[in-house]
Amino acid sequence: MKTVCDLLYGTVTDNRADVYLPDVDGYDTVVYFHGGGMECGDKASENVKEIAEAFCNNGYAFVSVNYTLYPQAVFPIYLRECASAVRFALNEVAKKGGSGRVAVSGQSAGAWISLMLCFDESFLRAENVDARDIFAWIIDSAQTTSHYNVMRYEKGLSPALQRIDEFAPLFYVNEKTRFSRMLLIYYENDMPCRPQQNQLLYAALKNFNPDARVETVCLKGTHCHGSSVKEKDGTYEYATVALDFLQKSIE
Repeated sequence: MKTVCDLLYGTVTDNRADVYLPDVDGYDTVVYFHGGGMECGDKASENVKEIAEAFCNNGYAFVSVNYTLYPQAVFPIYLRECASAVRFALNEVAKKGGSGRVAVSGQSAGAWISLMLCFDESFLRAENVDARDIFAWIIDSAQTTSHYNVMRYEKGLSPALQRIDEFAPLFYVNEKTRFSRMLLIYYENDMPCRPQQNQLLYAALKNFNPDARVETVCLKGTHCHGSSVKEKDGTYEYATVALDFLQKSIE
């Protein structure tokens, strides 16, 4: 495995990515957005580095992305930045020794970002990327209603409110929604309303398109347990489930 850290993918200092490359050619690439409510978290946290190593050991490149956080952030700057990171991964990683295929994944806030990029295609389109060309989406405990920190920081509203507006991935789901394949992960003891939000997104997608290739999985533990806490054997359940899903995506 080869690691190249702090590559600039965008136009501001915080737009940095760590790239992990496997010791094989023809690899697929996973772009990963960390969690933390868009107010904390880092591309190089220990769990992310260990997850990146798990992907590399299975022949995938892994691009871990930092983006502007609150209180400096203003919607939708982080969406624009993360769209730029996907374009960077396509042009600078996936096509240089890789297969050209890119999957997008994220944890919690990063999963919300991933869904917004998938369903509101304007952000990727601005980077000359077609969201439907992303070969898989792996969503780890996303809020599918309006993100609570958008409401808290920018609207002065209670983060406990459930809203479906322009800050909600569900807002953009309609009869035209198309994507390659998606895995929605949530947890037995997740944040309040989070399992139901993911179940609602699944139902909405299937309602508009019964053939949508979307599936859900409920893992044990609390919010994002599978990508934050190692199993007894040293693995992360998120990585195990995601790698299995990716393998099925290319079969």
